[in-house]
Amino acid sequence: MRVFTFCCLLLGLLVLAAVPAIAETRYVSDQISITLRRGPGTQYRILRSVTTGTALEVIEEEGDYLKVRTRDGLEGYVLKQYISAQLPRAQVIARLERELGQLRERQAEMTGQATEWGQEKKALQQQLAEAQRALTREQESRAALERQYRVLQEGASNVVELMEERDRLQEENSRYGSDLERLQRENENLLRKAMIKWFLAGAGVLFGGWLLGKSSRTKKRPF
Repeated sequence: MRVFTFCCLLLGLLVLAAVPAIAETRYVSDQISITLRRGPGTQYRILRSVTTGTALEVIEEEGDYLKVRTRDGLEGYVLKQYISAQLPRAQVIARLERELGQLRERQAEMTGQATEWGQEKKALQQQLAEAQRALTREQESRAALERQYRVLQEGASNVVELMEERDRLQEENSRYGSDLERLQRENENLLRKAMIKWFLAGAGVLFGGWLLGKSSRTKKRPF
């Protein structure tokens, strides 16, 4: 059983050794230009020169060479010692500079937004203060209405009596008005009667005086 397990492990290692390396992207090292050849050796024809920062897809390793594929699909061999899995420093610096520029632009944009936000915050604080004052006024008005409502509630118990008393007073006023009109008419009648009596009395006095005067003149005449 142990012999069988050992054989399986050994077979697995041999299979792994025979499998080509998994394709990955590597880069030409800093500040150099290397040749891409048709085969793994200087005796093979040069297909192209590749410079620093060129991305190459590694297909497999073969001794000191790597079989690679360029972005446009050209396949060939390059010396492994000039290939790195890391981006060249120049590209890293350029990328960092771009990112730094983008960060500075973003910072300037955020600074402008912060200024706008500060102004908006100030305006919102003013609106909030005005709203708070309006709320205070509304609360005071509501408290006053609640006090008036309580007063009305306290006086609501005798509203019916007050209304009845009002109706009674209105009836009495109406009756007193009718009595007043009747009394005024009676006074006017009495006044007319009194004036007639005074007139008749005055006329009687005058007539009596006239008769007395005439009678006295008649007695003084000689026979």
